[in-house]
Amino acid sequence: MSRAVRGTVVRAVRTAGAVVTAAVAAAALVSCSDGQVNVKSLASPGWSSFGGNAGNTNFAYPDIPGDLALSWTRPTGGPVTSPLTISNQSNVSVTANTANGCNWMVLDQRAGRVNYCKRMRPGIEVQSPLIDQFDQTYVGEETTFLAWTAGGAIRWRMPVIGVPTSAKFVAPSVVLVATTQGQILLLNTQDSTFAAPEVRLRADANPDNAMDGFGDCVTSGPRCGIPAPPAVDINAERIYLNFWPQGAIASQIRALDYGQVDGKRQVREAWHANIPGGVVGPASVSADGKTVYAFSRIGQLVALHADTGKTKWTFDYGDPGFATLTATPDGRIIPTGPLGGPLRMIADRGDRAEQVWRRDDLKTTSLSTLTNANTAWTVVRTDDDGLALTEVSAADGKTLRSLPLPDAKGFTTGVAVSPKGQVAVATNIGKVYFFDSKSEIGR
Repeated sequence: MSRAVRGTVVRAVRTAGAVVTAAVAAAALVSCSDGQVNVKSLASPGWSSFGGNAGNTNFAYPDIPGDLALSWTRPTGGPVTSPLTISNQSNVSVTANTANGCNWMVLDQRAGRVNYCKRMRPGIEVQSPLIDQFDQTYVGEETTFLAWTAGGAIRWRMPVIGVPTSAKFVAPSVVLVATTQGQILLLNTQDSTFAAPEVRLRADANPDNAMDGFGDCVTSGPRCGIPAPPAVDINAERIYLNFWPQGAIASQIRALDYGQVDGKRQVREAWHANIPGGVVGPASVSADGKTVYAFSRIGQLVALHADTGKTKWTFDYGDPGFATLTATPDGRIIPTGPLGGPLRMIADRGDRAEQVWRRDDLKTTSLSTLTNANTAWTVVRTDDDGLALTEVSAADGKTLRSLPLPDAKGFTTGVAVSPKGQVAVATNIGKVYFFDSKSEIGR
């Protein structure tokens, strides 16, 4: 071998070795950070939390394939009452109310195989697991909130008062936990240390009985302090809650700021708004952060100024049903009504709301999801009392396509969209349906 060739080989080996060493070191830093390296967890792209995003607007940006087809189904072993979530790797996380066996499972996108499943304590069934960009999950049960690795090992536990609602990211590496008994925690996702002092919104919070008042949460009754997941405006550093103050005659929307005061985060009230008849379901905050939406018990959709809590407009909606909605960044809204109710679109005109279209022939059985492609996805009841995943035009409500859910009955808890545009729904009787591009199925 000539000296020139030998030198080239030596340099190549050294370069390759340096690349491998750097890669190994980087992997070690990511997986075993001691806090000196700043690896901040964020909400996973796609459908990482209840409501699809921090603001609970159930809006999907990814393109959904034109050749979407049913890829797989998977029974959960018990009723599903909370919307499922999907990770950056398109793994589906779903909770269920099962008599025995697992009541939380993470399913692989390819065939619905169980990546891992857990038997958790009561309260897990009302959780939509929060997922970060590393496929790590944050979810609660009575008395405890937990962080998990992507492989299903516990990273840390945090005792809580009551049952956590579905968690949200409020800042990089800061997760919000709001419990049914009115406790508010901001936790560092790396080690569970407090990112702000604990707040208790009700004096009757009972550390000795986690399930105290839990039965009222389904109906947003007075003994449940926070019955629904919060909405968060990360840019404004503000939380919006459906909150029932102790001794009050009705629940209200309460806004809490969590930004820094004298260099340290503090959770403090910004305003509260009393909604006629009280609030049902979770609050939602618009993409521009200017409007907060909530459903009232007397059948109105209420829009509030996000900076003051003053009412912008009310829209007589009737039965609030699921008391949730989907909203586009430009203010078009599909409220979720009662089971079998019509599908309709309204528009936020700033000082009023107007109905854009209404489909009385579609008997809805799900929370809808509006998309960046100017369409909406929902689940409707078919003529034979089955269910079908249905896409309609957001412009006029015209049906674009319908995909049957084989053997499905009852209703579904929402329509989740993965970062790749895959679609997943879960029926309340306990079955997950996963749709993918035909070109990807079976690969």
